[in-house]
Amino acid sequence: MVTFMDKSEIAKLAPSVFATEPHPHMSDSYVMVRSEDLIDQMRDLGWGVVSAKQARSYKRSPDNKKHMLEFESYDRSILLDDPRTGDKVHPRALITNSSDGSSRLTMAAGLFALVCSNGLVVQTVDLGAFSTKHIGINLDSVSEAIANLGDKLPSIAQSMQGMSEVVLDDSQQLLLADQAREARWGKDSTIDSRLLLGASRTADIGNDLWRVFNRVQENTIRGGFKGEGQKRPARELTNLDALNRVNLALWNSAEAMLAAA
Repeated sequence: MVTFMDKSEIAKLAPSVFATEPHPHMSDSYVMVRSEDLIDQMRDLGWGVVSAKQARSYKRSPDNKKHMLEFESYDRSILLDDPRTGDKVHPRALITNSSDGSSRLTMAAGLFALVCSNGLVVQTVDLGAFSTKHIGINLDSVSEAIANLGDKLPSIAQSMQGMSEVVLDDSQQLLLADQAREARWGKDSTIDSRLLLGASRTADIGNDLWRVFNRVQENTIRGGFKGEGQKRPARELTNLDALNRVNLALWNSAEAMLAAA
């Protein structure tokens, strides 16, 4: 069951969320968007914070660092069914912000599934994003993005179901893994794409596109595998911008396979 965070809990994990002034080096044209105001606005729209993260930085002030807030709707009727298990998949909105110029205000939306009893949550679908500079910003874009998220859910549910009905042969599975490897590590990576096809749990065993996509997505983001010749296991992807970029690339690859089926 999801747990919504209050502001004191958020501050412990990401204190820069509550910055009230921009970093001193910012110009006069810079318009600071306070993340606390975004939290209040999202609450008024019916969404609460379920996760807070703050980027590591050794050069910039910790009081103004880039941070990410993840929101879920208080309305639990908008949850979707995961074709693998019948369990619920949670629409989330992800807002990234800073007050030192290190990040634009961005908002991404996705579907997230609780994949095991220890609370691991992984993104299963990327629903798009917007980005806006901190100059002449219009906060109405946040409200518009939340409305668009709700509009997309029926088509996403249809895609999830469609993927669960498409069976991939070995070459198609490897193609999806190859595309994931390139999205994260680049064309010249020597990582064996087959390592991205391993299943961590019974629900992910199977050859349908939905299960293969979820296996590849989790292994690409979480890492932890170690191939021949690798001295260390692959690291988890934690960079906020890279997470959004790789997740979107994976979803686009899966949708292209669905369209070609």
